[in-house]
Amino acid sequence: MRVVYLDSLLFFELVSDLTLLWAAGKLCQARRRKLRLLAAAGLGAAYALLSLLWPPAASLPGKIVSLSAMLLTAYGREKGLWRPGLAFLALCAVYAGAASAVIWTAGRASLRALVFALGISLGVCALPFRFSGKRGGKARLRLVCGDRSVELTALRDTGNRLREPLSGAPALIAEERALLPLLEPELRTRLTATAGLPAPERLTILGPGFRLLPYRTLGESGLLLAFRPERVYVDGTLCPDIWAALCPGPLRPGDGCAALIGGDE
Repeated sequence: MRVVYLDSLLFFELVSDLTLLWAAGKLCQARRRKLRLLAAAGLGAAYALLSLLWPPAASLPGKIVSLSAMLLTAYGREKGLWRPGLAFLALCAVYAGAASAVIWTAGRASLRALVFALGISLGVCALPFRFSGKRGGKARLRLVCGDRSVELTALRDTGNRLREPLSGAPALIAEERALLPLLEPELRTRLTATAGLPAPERLTILGPGFRLLPYRTLGESGLLLAFRPERVYVDGTLCPDIWAALCPGPLRPGDGCAALIGGDE
């Protein structure tokens, strides 16, 4: 019975840590990577087991070390790490309080009570951290290809879920004219010469290096040409594996932004 109990406890600890880490990043619009989050949750579950087998590990210094290791594993040394860190602490605190209240009300601890408490904590913390995030704000982009680079002001749009279909990598959207200096002169000439043609026809002329990204907005859908810059920096932070989709016309005239990025970038 003890082995089954430990197995159940560790599994729920893994799931709850994974959920809280994901929610902390989601609420703060921090970049989330599934494998990193899973590894961080695994560290949390391992620490919970260690605390059971060796009580001194549950001391305040042990908790601080465990929390720091989990956050660094989940989000790395990214700029603004304090945001998901504070969100994770708030979620954990609310979850602990909710779990105690639910267990006290039910008169016993159960998996159903813990799951219910987890849902309560997510709901309570969602509103304030959602509005303190970067939704609707602006970001500074720097795209690099070889010795060429461009800098753009981008609008953060949490509704932007555009992705490259083969790799699943996220894609930003930028005005085509703003990205022309990033391309080699020959490609720049071909891109300019094919302006106005449908995206599939332009792709056959441009050749390797470009792909088609399907998009859908309210009442509109279609295809955008896209390529992958060598490096993309968002507010000075390197964000690997981001594609750049070309918008033939202006995105939002008059707001000073020439690009759109999702809230996760």
